[in-house]
Amino acid sequence: MTGTPSSLHLGARDRVRVALKAAAIGAWTTLLIVLLGASWLPSLLQRPSGRAGRARIRRWYSRLWGRGAMRVIGVRVSALGTPPPNGALVVSNHVSYLDIMVLSSLLPVVFVARAGLRRWPYWGFASAMGGTVYIDRSKRRDVVGALAGIERALGRGDGVVLFPEATTSDGSSMLPFKPSLLATAAERESPVHWLTVSYRTPPGSPSARERVCWWNDIAFPRHCAGLLALRRIECTVRFGDSPLQSRDRKALAVALRTAMLQDFEPVAG
Repeated sequence: MTGTPSSLHLGARDRVRVALKAAAIGAWTTLLIVLLGASWLPSLLQRPSGRAGRARIRRWYSRLWGRGAMRVIGVRVSALGTPPPNGALVVSNHVSYLDIMVLSSLLPVVFVARAGLRRWPYWGFASAMGGTVYIDRSKRRDVVGALAGIERALGRGDGVVLFPEATTSDGSSMLPFKPSLLATAAERESPVHWLTVSYRTPPGSPSARERVCWWNDIAFPRHCAGLLALRRIECTVRFGDSPLQSRDRKALAVALRTAMLQDFEPVAG
């Protein structure tokens, strides 16, 4: 998340809309966490054979959560192309935390996220329940742990989404890709699928670059309020035509970014 601060002024109706949406998302998330925990109980008695069953249940709930969140926020998603198969390694550009909700609504996947998320009140617990793989990029040794976490997720049938830019951008282009988390895929020459995400807002609304892309120094609660104040958000997800492979992780990162740029739709500023 880089850039400069932006102003945010919300009227009374906007503040009411933000409060209602935030409450609805919190209630929806809490309900599904409780139901997920309850549905896990039978499989917990079957350790370790019940792990695959718990993963299947979690994937189903994650997609349900994403779809519900999209309805609450007012996001209309257009998916173009053929989605990757279940259990695939997928890379995506990254402009907002909204990306996770959008992709959760479309794909049975877990995400690789920065380790700091684990310490967030409430959402840290929710993300852990969702199977998130955490990484602290300031610690080189943490990459090894993240790679192991990705392998475990793929091994139990989860798809895994990586954001190789390693931060969010303003959506005007894509930042250079960091190849470290592609190391195992390159070593095994495994196929890596890709997709691109872009957003726009209706005429007369604040731009998606200002309200959806989390690229400036604005604090998360303030940015989230601006996003939730929007009446509607249009999102386009474009799935890549075919996966890419290479035994060189750096070459693989460059090839993926090059392919994605051909399909990439900049976020309107």
